Amino acid sequence: MQVSVLGVFLVLNIREQFQNTRQRDLIRLQKQTQTIGELLGEALSRNDPAALDYLVRSIRITTIIGGARLTDVAGNTLAVSSNRIEEKLSASERARIPMLLRSPGYHLVLNDAGNDEGVQPVTVGGTVRALAWVIPDSTVIRRLPNSILQNALIYGGFALAGNLVLVWLLSTSLARPLRSLRQATQQVQTDANDLSAFPLPMGPRNEVGELTNSFNAMVNEIASQRRGTQETLSLLDSLLLNAPIGFAFYDRQYRYVRINEYLATMHGVSIEDHAGKRLRDLLKPDSSTAAADEIERVVDQVFRTGDTLRDHEIVGQMPGDALNVRRTWLSNFFPVRTVSTDIRWVGVIVSEITERLRAEEAMRRSEKLAAAGRLAASIAHEINNPLESVTNLLYLLHEHPSLDEESKEYANMAQRELARVAEITQQTLRFYRQSTFPVDVRLAEVMRSILVLHQGRLQSARIELSSRMEDAELFAYAGELRQLFASLVGNAIDAMPQGGTLFLRVRSTKRRGVRGVRVTVADNGTGIEEAVKHHIFEPFFTTKEATGTGLGLWVSDEILHKHHGTVSVRSQQARNEGDSSGTVFAMFFPLDGVPRGPVIVRSAPAQVGIGALL
Repeated sequence: MQVSVLGVFLVLNIREQFQNTRQRDLIRLQKQTQTIGELLGEALSRNDPAALDYLVRSIRITTIIGGARLTDVAGNTLAVSSNRIEEKLSASERARIPMLLRSPGYHLVLNDAGNDEGVQPVTVGGTVRALAWVIPDSTVIRRLPNSILQNALIYGGFALAGNLVLVWLLSTSLARPLRSLRQATQQVQTDANDLSAFPLPMGPRNEVGELTNSFNAMVNEIASQRRGTQETLSLLDSLLLNAPIGFAFYDRQYRYVRINEYLATMHGVSIEDHAGKRLRDLLKPDSSTAAADEIERVVDQVFRTGDTLRDHEIVGQMPGDALNVRRTWLSNFFPVRTVSTDIRWVGVIVSEITERLRAEEAMRRSEKLAAAGRLAASIAHEINNPLESVTNLLYLLHEHPSLDEESKEYANMAQRELARVAEITQQTLRFYRQSTFPVDVRLAEVMRSILVLHQGRLQSARIELSSRMEDAELFAYAGELRQLFASLVGNAIDAMPQGGTLFLRVRSTKRRGVRGVRVTVADNGTGIEEAVKHHIFEPFFTTKEATGTGLGLWVSDEILHKHHGTVSVRSQQARNEGDSSGTVFAMFFPLDGVPRGPVIVRSAPAQVGIGALL
């Protein structure tokens, strides 16, 4: 801009100077030509050729006159100032003579070289006698314009240098910091996460420096907020990914937008396989779509109403479930809004309550069984007293002298059946009135007492009994062992609905150098499925949907651990008709599994104090 302004100024100024100089030169040429014409007229009037020649030659000393010639009206040369001037007129000059003669005043013409030439008619007595052709000195004429041009260029050079210095100073203090600021902001505009260009170097203490400082402070604040936001997002992302509860987000096409690891594991499908798919797209071909239908219905409802739906139970199957599995989830659906009021997604928080519902159902069944047990114990207690009276009466009847032999036999039979009823009531009371302290227990007697209670079931199911039980003792909790064996015997009977053989074994043995008692409860029933074997000791797991609680084997496992015992389970199912099947529970109880308390070796004398004993 400065160069352009300076160039226009110089052009206009030099043009004006050149025009003024030319105007002055032309006026000077006119005056000198007219003066020369007058002098030549006087010489012609005197008819003095020598004066005329002298006058023409003297023109050379004039400052701006380069030369002159004097011609007559026919164009013939009368005198020439120097040999640098063409003596004869050119054809074009001759052609102008008639026009010059018609107007006896001064004329400015251009010669063949394109230079100015002044022509003054020389009159004597009012008659044009000759023509004075005056040619200016071009060197002298051009000297002033060249000087003006040189001065203008010198001035322009200094002005341009001054402007360049000013531009450099402005560039240093304004343009360069602004350029750096522009480049840095363009870099941020291209990549909002790239703040490597900041902080910018501080410039001079002016408006640009303050602007740069403000930008540095703003970018520093943005970076600080971004770090805080990133930390918050990382925290939320970690919470979402690793939370011990299921999270998922759905779009309007019921597709998964985001899902955490817990819910993906619950589904049995990886997180990557959920992206952009609906739940029904992940299910097996023959699986129930009840859960998928219900989820889509609720998601659509939340999109339409914008209301949160809490504690909604969903029952169905997940992609990784077997076909006969039914699970229950407690779900909370909520809308996810963006900056506007529109609902972008629908989120869901899912927790599986299948085991909890099973546990609640098992607890209800257990409570019913406990109530039934208390009632049975109460009935047994109430029956036990009249049983003793009836037993005594039968004894008196049997000893009555008037009774014949047949009647005595009937009385004996009644006493035996009554004794059996009394044994059943006693065993029932033993289950309810369990001792809380360990005692020496004869395992064979415990097993026989359990068989008394299950005698009716064994007979009705046509189950034979095969028992070999040694008279082995174990220091243990009698009531808990009775509960353990009763649970195993009951399961064995349930496994043989069409009849079979119940095997019971009790014997003393050693295992890895440790003395103990081995108890075996086995059957040749239906056996246990392979998929069920790994869950039989889990709480609330049962295959008896109507009557089972899922607590029997779990409690049995706890009793085994309490006595530091171990159990080995083997089971086989018949694949073809005629194949053998059955289940074997083999338990080993170490003799020192339950430690005995302190033993008093001898009594201390009465006079010995506590300090002496210590």
